[in-house]
Amino acid sequence: MELSRLAELARQDAGRKFYSIAHLLTQEALWEAFDNLRKDAAAGVDGVTCSEYEEHLVENLAKLHEKLKSKTYRAQPLRRIYIDKEDGRKRPISILSEANSYSRRNRCVKQTATMRLPSILVKGSKRGR
Repeated sequence: MELSRLAELARQDAGRKFYSIAHLLTQEALWEAFDNLRKDAAAGVDGVTCSEYEEHLVENLAKLHEKLKSKTYRAQPLRRIYIDKEDGRKRPISILSEANSYSRRNRCVKQTATMRLPSILVKGSKRGR
């Protein structure tokens, strides 16, 4: 089912449940998501920068897509730390774990899903609340 059809179903039935968007995580969607990532973003704790990931982008995105299709992709856990705020409270932040290139992969998958979900969530009147 393509994205416009899912959006139409969400519009017709606000109570409808969608159990998977895996079929929307195509290679083309991953490419588009990668293009939308900030190229100047800091490297994750794995040290992989955008330009380093981009050096083998075709291979990296193909491997990522294959992992998504085969359901073997696992986002690496985040490390939670707390930083002090001016008012004395602590603010939690998450740092990507050490793994070879996983921070770019996590960002790419998250961006792909984020780009696909709004058209489903917004069309159904009570979705996302």
